[in-house]
Amino acid sequence: MKFCTTCQKTYPDDAQFCQTCRQALSDMQPAPAPAEPPAKQYQMSSGGIVLHSAAPIPLKTGWCKWGYIVCLALGAITGGAGLVLLIFMLAIDGMINQWHREKIRRMKFKFVSQVSADEIYNRLQPVLARKYGNSMSFEREGDKLSVDYDSVFYDIVLNEDGTVTIWWRKSLAGAIFRFREGKLYRKIRTGTPLLAYELQQLFGVHE
Repeated sequence: MKFCTTCQKTYPDDAQFCQTCRQALSDMQPAPAPAEPPAKQYQMSSGGIVLHSAAPIPLKTGWCKWGYIVCLALGAITGGAGLVLLIFMLAIDGMINQWHREKIRRMKFKFVSQVSADEIYNRLQPVLARKYGNSMSFEREGDKLSVDYDSVFYDIVLNEDGTVTIWWRKSLAGAIFRFREGKLYRKIRTGTPLLAYELQQLFGVHE
């Protein structure tokens, strides 16, 4: 095909001049090849936990309350022996509580690679501000992002295998008042999946 650069009309290959303006015709340029779709920005990891809601992690220490009830009942009957059992139960409860808190800290959630701390902040901050208001705030040290929620800090740690860990740590008040360890367990059971779920939703992480 040929075309007239003035009239923008097309003609057969054997035509020499435009029938309207008599200008010599030019060969039509081939249509440009369609651009290749951009490379996928993120690579989905193959492992890690995928959350389907921001519900708290199930409680694993609920049975301890029955131990306290038994100890109190024995204390009412035996006196001093019940007090010894109660102290023992407190120690057992503390150790079990600590073990489950550390287990949550080591959880790996499915995520994406090739994403920067800046992009995580730019996407996550508006969502957290809209949903949770002043109850959540961001902090940054170098390339590490932290979220302060309910007096617990959650570091967003990107692992080499494409997963993300929500590494909780105590606030200054939590480190001083250690008698609130049970309450800390409740907080991190809530805060850890909440942040992990919001991250997975924002970056399209699925099964």
